[in-house]
Amino acid sequence: MKSLEEAFATTKTVPKQPIKNKSAATSPSVPSKSPLEVFLSYSDNEWEHIICDSVLTVALTNQPNKIFIQSVAEELQNENRELQMISEHWERILYARLTLSENNSSDMPVLFDYLVQAWIRINVRIQNLTKLCQDQSTIEVTSVATRRLEKLKEFSALTMNYTSLVIHPDMIDMFPQNHSFGAGYWGAQMAQLDDIESKYPREFVIAFIKRFADEGLAEILNSTVKSILTVMRSKRIYDNHQNCFRAFTFLISFKEFAELIPTFNDWNPDFANARSVEFLSILGPLLSQTSIFPDSDPALADRYFGGDGTYPDSMFEPDGRGLGSRNLGNVNSAMMSLRDASNLVQMNLHSIFLSLIKTGPAAKEKVLSYLWRVLTLNAKRGQLQVNRIEVSTDGYMHNLLQVCKKLSEPIMDLSFSKIGLIDSSFFLHSNRFDHSETTRINVDNESCKQITKEWLDTHPISPPNFVTEIFFLTLSYHHFGLLSTIRYYKNFVKELEDMQKNGARHAAMRDSGQWATLDPMMRNANEQGMIRLQKELDKLLGIKLAMEAGLFDKAMLEQSIQFYGLVMVWLIKCAAGSNSKLEWFKVAQGNPLGLSLFPLAPTPVIEFITLPEWIIEDICEFYLFLMRYQAPIFEHHPRNEFIAFSMVMLSNSALIKNPYLKSKLVEILYSFTLPLWRTASGETLGRLDAPFVTHPYAKTHLVPAILGFYIEVEQTGMSSQFYDKFNIRYNISQILKSLWLDHAHRSIIVKLSHNTDFFVKFVALLMNDTTFLLDESLSKLKEIGTIQTELSIPLASTATQQERQTRQEREGALQSAERQAMSYMSLANETVHMLSYLTGNPEIVGPFMANEIVDRLAAMLDFNLVALAGPRCTELKVKNPEKYRFDPRKLLSELVDIFIHLSHRSEFVAAVARDERSFDKAVFQRAASILNKHSLKSPDELSQLIAFVGHVEVAVRENVMEEEELGDIPDEFLDPLLFTLMEDPVTLPSGVNIDLSTLRSHLLSDQHDPFNRQPLKLEDAIPNVELKKKIVEWKELKRKNKQGTAMDLS
Repeated sequence: MKSLEEAFATTKTVPKQPIKNKSAATSPSVPSKSPLEVFLSYSDNEWEHIICDSVLTVALTNQPNKIFIQSVAEELQNENRELQMISEHWERILYARLTLSENNSSDMPVLFDYLVQAWIRINVRIQNLTKLCQDQSTIEVTSVATRRLEKLKEFSALTMNYTSLVIHPDMIDMFPQNHSFGAGYWGAQMAQLDDIESKYPREFVIAFIKRFADEGLAEILNSTVKSILTVMRSKRIYDNHQNCFRAFTFLISFKEFAELIPTFNDWNPDFANARSVEFLSILGPLLSQTSIFPDSDPALADRYFGGDGTYPDSMFEPDGRGLGSRNLGNVNSAMMSLRDASNLVQMNLHSIFLSLIKTGPAAKEKVLSYLWRVLTLNAKRGQLQVNRIEVSTDGYMHNLLQVCKKLSEPIMDLSFSKIGLIDSSFFLHSNRFDHSETTRINVDNESCKQITKEWLDTHPISPPNFVTEIFFLTLSYHHFGLLSTIRYYKNFVKELEDMQKNGARHAAMRDSGQWATLDPMMRNANEQGMIRLQKELDKLLGIKLAMEAGLFDKAMLEQSIQFYGLVMVWLIKCAAGSNSKLEWFKVAQGNPLGLSLFPLAPTPVIEFITLPEWIIEDICEFYLFLMRYQAPIFEHHPRNEFIAFSMVMLSNSALIKNPYLKSKLVEILYSFTLPLWRTASGETLGRLDAPFVTHPYAKTHLVPAILGFYIEVEQTGMSSQFYDKFNIRYNISQILKSLWLDHAHRSIIVKLSHNTDFFVKFVALLMNDTTFLLDESLSKLKEIGTIQTELSIPLASTATQQERQTRQEREGALQSAERQAMSYMSLANETVHMLSYLTGNPEIVGPFMANEIVDRLAAMLDFNLVALAGPRCTELKVKNPEKYRFDPRKLLSELVDIFIHLSHRSEFVAAVARDERSFDKAVFQRAASILNKHSLKSPDELSQLIAFVGHVEVAVRENVMEEEELGDIPDEFLDPLLFTLMEDPVTLPSGVNIDLSTLRSHLLSDQHDPFNRQPLKLEDAIPNVELKKKIVEWKELKRKNKQGTAMDLS
């Protein structure tokens, strides 16, 4: 029999018709009766029977399509009562229905869903009757409808009560079930649904929460959440994970659920370690299983970037460019697909975190605690060497970073309008993360502890605001997440490249026919080894491509660039100790707005010097990573923040304790001078050094900053400082080469050259470097030539094991010498080039003529001219000299340029003349001949060179005459280091007399007394007036004696 309330569900208005008889009213085939009339025609008992029948689909007699509740029927019969399902019996009927043994059959509906649908049907009737009560004005209708409405509400409450019981962890065993999900059925079911609300309407969930808020809601929700996450643990980003996200998002869309979830023990389990937290914590599977990094999903690399089983030699291409058998178009398509999926996941994750945070202060604190706890567990990811099984996966950390970045978006506006909300003292008072052993920017750990204690004693502490928390969380997830992944990627690529080189070497040996001469067993072993190498290499190429899908995502990188822009401006603000509400974007653009930045105030700002050093190091490593792998991303980024930051840091040399941090800033600036593109023909296009000539800070401070650092890096305090400085200075030389083309920057260099003390130090170090690098480069080239000659003789097939081993050792020595030659020669070329263009400007020549410089300059130039054009220059002959960046003609030409540039200076002529060891007129003539032969110098330039040599010869003769005139020099007049006659003697604290020019020269590279190794400054030396007077008198006496002898002879 059809319920008339069902008719009300679809009937808006019903015309009133007279009721003829009851039988007609009960027949749905009689059109003359309205639903209202039929509704009123039933007695309350009849109506209740119909309701129970239609809602629970049960019967007390055997009927088709109905569940026969036999136990209740028998009970009623025993009680001599009608078999009618009136409200009085609803609960025992429902309980009997729920406890039927048949419920464990797969043909039966799941009890929870059965009850939900029953509740939905009841509430449709409640809505209809409520509307009827509102629409009808007759007392009779209102009275009947109101009475029956209360019955429906009771029925609704009854079904709701049992809805809880059939999924409550402590009650579920009371009811036979036909699923294996236990108390987690609801979560498991939602995790499979595309449209959750069609099966579990929001109205039902709201009523469920209201009913059980204080009676088991937490236990039921806990089981539900766990069940969703159990399903999620079996999913991947490519395996229908969306339903799990949809289910979790659906749950937290209810505030009560969102408040409860972070209170569960599994929210942030205290027993979890770095590896297990991503599986045991509530949010872990959502974050970890949806990653596109291969360490989170080992099958992902093969699924998206697997090869086809063939191994072309293209896989041996250098720099990791080889793709093996993969098609570039397919690789790009796979990367785009993964990135799109990942971006969608990260949007959903952000939505989940944001919803939880917005729930209220308690939930927000739980979210923040979880984020900080994960960082604490992953402290080892901040180390250079990481045991990756002891830390969380890259994918898990990457997704957390993306969540933090999205939460930080409101404070990452281009005007930095919220920068004032970031608490600069956070690391001084926060206990969120243990930084006690972290290296600080400019204070040692012990001093930092004392400074922190004193600061805490004098500053009131209040809980940090959310802006501060999310700023430092994002900063930290970059450090322990992205930057750790970048380090791993770079090491991975290096190992991959080594394998590729190994493969290329074996392929070359195979193709050259060397394997053909081997015995069959050895040849077969080589071939099988080659196949194994190719298979392993192909697998690693797939892993590398999978990592790049995540690491090279342009949108992700641009967001990190924007965040680090905020960090750099914030660091400037900290260093300046400013709390002013300035337009900080203008400061970044080059307008200091009254701030004292160049220089900063001499008193160090505690909040800055106690910051972790890794903040600056991460900025540098991130920029270097981009410049190495994704440099074109900067084409449309002005980089104002980095230019401003690097200028402030480099111009205030005492601001940062670690010189290697400053060297990284210089390296980034150098990388801006490199071309972005190289065409197939070798043409270079695009550079990023435009800010050097447009940014106000760079226009004024870049040259002084890098020249100052050129001097400063001579002493880094590290054991490797001697070799490190060459790489750093190479970078500086490249920046200077770029700046030299700009008139404004060139003018600043000229102006600095007038600061004699400063520029002479720079020139002296430039001289030292040039001398060492040329000497090492040419020595290595001689060694390479010798070994190449030895190895040009094939090894006899009858060679002994000892002979074969010796040959391998020589091959290893050749490779080592080649690496060193390439490095030294690259550096030497740049230092010589710098000397060439600097000495080519007449306004800069002065410092090169200083007494402590000019003799060394002359000696260095003469010595290397002999090496390149002297009688033994053929010793530098090697195969493929361009491989070692060795172009002897170009190098000779630039050395001669320096001679020509300085040829008009009498000081230089005299210095060359004093170089008795290397000056040789014949060498200059041979050099002129080589340059003329290859048209490397014009006739006028060669004439200048020859004229210069003539002037030197005149000076040589004059020197000979003077030596003859002076004769033997008394020991007390000799410089103890150079053994030349002192002109301006001074006395050192050690009591030793030394010529002032010699001392100046020594102190340029060594700030210690050369005789007792005690610290020494120039002002510590005292002019020895008495000794100088004796020398002058002695020289005068010698001249008079010479003149007297000449007169006697006449």
